[in-house]
Amino acid sequence: MRRYVPVLIVLVTAAGPAPAAGLLIPEERSLPPLAMLNHKVSITIEDQVAVTRVEQTFRNHTDRALEATYVFPVPRGANVNRFSMWVDGKEVRGELVEAAKAREIYTSILRRTQDPGLLEYLGNNLFRMRVFPIPPRGDQKVTLSYTSVTPREADLVEYVYPLKTDGKAAATLEDFAITAVIRSQHAVQNVYSPTHALTLQRTNDKEVTVQFEKQQGLLDRNFQLFYSLGDKDIGLTALAHRPVAAENGYFLLLLTPKVTIAPQYQVPRDVVLVLDTSGSMRGPKMEQAKKALKYCLNNLGPQDRFALINFATTVNRYKNGLVESTSDQLEQARKWIDNLEATGGTAINDALAAALDLRPRDQGRMFLVVFFTDGQPTIGETNPDKILKNTLARNSHNTRIFTFGVGHDVNASMLDQLADQTRAVSTYVRPEEDIEVKVSSLHNKISHPVLANLKLEVQGSDVSLVEMYPPQLPDLFHGGQLTVLGRYSGQGHVALKLTGTVGKEPREFVYEVDFPTKTTDTRDFVEHLWAGRKVGYLLDQIRVNGESKELVEEVTALAKKYGITTPYTSFLIVPDGPAPVAARPAAGGVPLGLVNDGARLNVREFASRMQNKPGALADNRGKFAEETLRQAAAQAPSAEARRQLLQTLDKKESFDRAKEALQRREYGYVQSGKVGVDLSVDSNRLRFQDRLTQTAQKQVYGRNCLEVGGVWIDEGFDPKQPTVTVKAMSDAYFRILERHPKVREVFQLGNHLVWVTPSGTNLVIDTAEGKEKLTDEEIDQLFAARK
Repeated sequence: MRRYVPVLIVLVTAAGPAPAAGLLIPEERSLPPLAMLNHKVSITIEDQVAVTRVEQTFRNHTDRALEATYVFPVPRGANVNRFSMWVDGKEVRGELVEAAKAREIYTSILRRTQDPGLLEYLGNNLFRMRVFPIPPRGDQKVTLSYTSVTPREADLVEYVYPLKTDGKAAATLEDFAITAVIRSQHAVQNVYSPTHALTLQRTNDKEVTVQFEKQQGLLDRNFQLFYSLGDKDIGLTALAHRPVAAENGYFLLLLTPKVTIAPQYQVPRDVVLVLDTSGSMRGPKMEQAKKALKYCLNNLGPQDRFALINFATTVNRYKNGLVESTSDQLEQARKWIDNLEATGGTAINDALAAALDLRPRDQGRMFLVVFFTDGQPTIGETNPDKILKNTLARNSHNTRIFTFGVGHDVNASMLDQLADQTRAVSTYVRPEEDIEVKVSSLHNKISHPVLANLKLEVQGSDVSLVEMYPPQLPDLFHGGQLTVLGRYSGQGHVALKLTGTVGKEPREFVYEVDFPTKTTDTRDFVEHLWAGRKVGYLLDQIRVNGESKELVEEVTALAKKYGITTPYTSFLIVPDGPAPVAARPAAGGVPLGLVNDGARLNVREFASRMQNKPGALADNRGKFAEETLRQAAAQAPSAEARRQLLQTLDKKESFDRAKEALQRREYGYVQSGKVGVDLSVDSNRLRFQDRLTQTAQKQVYGRNCLEVGGVWIDEGFDPKQPTVTVKAMSDAYFRILERHPKVREVFQLGNHLVWVTPSGTNLVIDTAEGKEKLTDEEIDQLFAARK
């Protein structure tokens, strides 16, 4: 059997991370890169030395054996210490080979794959690994490991695992998983990823394991991980972003208590569980709610106390006050819950009053109310505003009221305000969701209070913290992490003071933090997260207090700039993310937007239709995307696919109805019912968002671009402006990259795009037509700033 010596292509980056979704490219030029079955990454970081092991498996879907070349990037400064593959079930070690014609080899691969995501490879050294045969209908596994030193800035360490970031990012057919074990001689405090939702498991204060797993994972962004080192009982990490020195900067603060709780921070709790047992709770909802209450009881600590209240037409209590969480009391309480029946009306005002009246005079304990309801008030006081006013007036000791809205027939605005104004959170359980799952998630987060009544302030400096979200800091619990975002004016090294209370006792912590004059764009996620949180709070103000021109204009401006879904910019939710299933390329790799009644439009024609008048791109994008999703739903290959598409359309319709109701000043419509719950869930997601989400909008090279039907279009595109069309992957295309490397971030959007150059000329990239040669003078004129 013929077999080639394996030679690895490793791309050592010249500046910054490169995409690491390795490709296995067949030598047969007509074939695309092989499908990626799985992508597994194992990382061990010990005192900043990171060992990264990558395992990828590719599938040959053809009926013949293939020879292929594997391509993979390694971050700058990394030392490759192992690379191998499996042939006939046996591991074969690769041979490292220097490539004298690195750029030529790279360019040939890029031209063949037509994958603009590979532009990150440009200008790197190359190594190559070839293998034969990859069996027909068989799999090929490749592994690689490298060692690197993670950069540290003061007590903050950053690790990046580079992945593809272009608009048509690769996806795994099966598993995508990242596991990182962090060990240090010093305590590892805040651990945070702005890019991926991590699961954390702390072995002790000096070791933590983080995991990310997803079936059919999309490799659409670099994996970015921050962790800080320190020895305080509560660790604080600050990340700052200030792209323009003359403007206010942005900051993100992380607050995390130590794994080992010192005795002085172990605060016992008094928990009051209040359950709506009105007639509408009858059936599965009641059974789920009973399980949820039992879960809370089963997870009380030995020093905690509890009370149970159910309400319908009247209010009823288990015992007359708080009771100790002994095994006997807990067993009796579970039996009491089993005997509850759903019947009668909904006396919300009386139930809240009864819960608050249970607060003891002893202020050395944390007092919490968890309030479940599936309806609106029908007994006693029924005006939501008066119920809120009555409850807040009675709540003289700052009791936290965590609210659970079950189903859609609730006054979401009232529940949100009850939680928000008592420094708690509101949660909604939709008809298809499990109450117990939502309750267990919340209860696990609030089971061990550490610090309450938090405040942050800068001491003795011209630095000021402004527009901070959340405006009222919630309590800090063991095992939890508080994320605070805001803006700052001034600059310099400051003392940041955190104050709070443990039971009755005040506590104070002081941290040294730098607020820079100007930063690079490597932490621009801070600005985007801040914008999302601000929009969430502004939407709440509009929903509660009504529209004002200033608020609507501010929400709309922020939402359009940062690609945030709101009732005023609902075009951004259809589709949710770049190149979604309904807008992926049709046969032959042609974007769906360029297919019109069987004929192919060129990119400029399509862009002109979408921007048929100044500022029309966003609205036309929404119409196009909605029509596309409706067609996709009608032709969905499975019931589940159809359900997901219809769910997206339903969300858009809900937002459209909300916008109309707000404009008619029908505020009750957006405060209760399904629309009210939809708005509450979405604004809560924004208000507590702590990681980036993909949108179909990006800022590249200082320009705002929207993805429409697989084509990226500059929001400032004007069909009347001069236009230059360049054929993708042509000599002109690569010459532009050579003379102006920064345009790489534009070209990474894809092979079908319109971008307005600094000269004001529309630069169109298309695969079907365009200039293949440009002089250096013609290229430089595109990038000359307009006069």
